[in-house]
Amino acid sequence: MQARLLLSVLALIFLAAAGLRCYRDGGRIAPASKTWFLTGAIFALVSTWLWLE
Repeated sequence: MQARLLLSVLALIFLAAAGLRCYRDGGRIAPASKTWFLTGAIFALVSTWLWLE
């Protein structure tokens, strides 16, 4: 499996987990949500960089 595809899938999983966590917290962005969003954003940025290369 290519790294860019794997990172894309991981980014989607982490961003979905962040959205789910925000939903469970009543729309508030708690520290746990920030961690999920940050991890998903990093994976998305690296994946985008690999796709554009």
